[in-house]
Amino acid sequence: MTIHDAIDTDGFEFGHQYRVYKMQDEATYICDSCGEEIVIPLDPVAGRSQSYVEDCPVCCNPSVIHVEWDEDEPRVWAEAEQDLN
Repeated sequence: MTIHDAIDTDGFEFGHQYRVYKMQDEATYICDSCGEEIVIPLDPVAGRSQSYVEDCPVCCNPSVIHVEWDEDEPRVWAEAEQDLN
């Protein structure tokens, strides 16, 4: 998964082929409690390493969401909040 999705691969400008990109604004993680795939928004402005608690919208159990940015690619994972205590 990259932070960019190609939306135009056949463009030409001044005789050079170019590709237009849009920012990816979502990622997914798997809830440790219920196993559902959860979609979350991405915010690269919030820093290269992010952690926050979010309740699963399916089972309501809290998870610690981790987002780390490596260049332009986010790495997202979650762990149950009670596992950290």
